[in-house]
Amino acid sequence: MGWWRRWRAGRFSADVVSRLGDFGHRLGSGPRAEFRARLRDELLRTHQSERVPAGQPPHDRPSIPAVPGWIRLRPWAGLSAMIVATVVTAMVTYSAVPGDLLYPLKRAAESTLLTLTTSDADLADRQMTAAKARAGEAAALLQAATTPNRKELLKETLQDMDTTTRAALNRVKPRAKADARAQAKVRTFAREQRNRVEVMLPKLDEENRERANEYLVFIDGYTVGGY
Repeated sequence: MGWWRRWRAGRFSADVVSRLGDFGHRLGSGPRAEFRARLRDELLRTHQSERVPAGQPPHDRPSIPAVPGWIRLRPWAGLSAMIVATVVTAMVTYSAVPGDLLYPLKRAAESTLLTLTTSDADLADRQMTAAKARAGEAAALLQAATTPNRKELLKETLQDMDTTTRAALNRVKPRAKADARAQAKVRTFAREQRNRVEVMLPKLDEENRERANEYLVFIDGYTVGGY
């Protein structure tokens, strides 16, 4: 009986292998020729339908909308606005007087210029320019009768003018003794400052008038030279 079972099992295995081989032969190693032909025809038809003849606009393709001119100019308009705003702010800052919102910015810029100056001659020139600015600010405060704390602001402005003037003239004095051009520049500055401050005296209160007179006494020594 054992040999019979082995013989039947061998026949069954051989029959299965034979059927699988026949099935694989029918399937072949890839898609059938009919399927490949249909797929190729379908791809060719799709390609032909999507092609656009030369010179013909692609109507079926989505077109990119043109960017309006005002949108293209927007960055330049923004840059121009920034430049104008900067120039206007600089002009307003330059004309600011004590008590104005932008006055601290003006003094900060002035202080930065003085700090960055390395030459004694240039530093003296900028200090004299700053003293002239303080005299102009004092005159503007006298005309602005409604300025809050005008008396105190005038006091601080005149003190700054006096301090800056003394620093400038003390720095330029050694050079001016041997340099005719520097001496002439000092005399011109002293005379202009005298003219600026002298006309303020009748409008100043007693305390600030005394401070202005002390300044005039000091500056008089530089109006004629020989120092």
